Amino acid sequence: MARKPLTLRTAVITTAAAAAGSTAGTIAEAITAHLGCHQPGTGHLATAVTALWVLEKLHTLIGPDDPTSPH
Repeated sequence: MARKPLTLRTAVITTAAAAAGSTAGTIAEAITAHLGCHQPGTGHLATAVTALWVLEKLHTLIGPDDPTSPH
């Protein structure tokens, strides 16, 4: 099975999702610390959920590199 090459589209979507996830994780950690109910893993969970959500939304919004591609 041939691997798909890394494209600028993929790099931009992945970077944006990682940045958004990191920001959400930091905010979640700060909120729970401020409220005094810090739970281990809160920031990690917020990071993962946000990154996946942004990744999916940007993938849908930006569209494929190849117009003939079904994805």
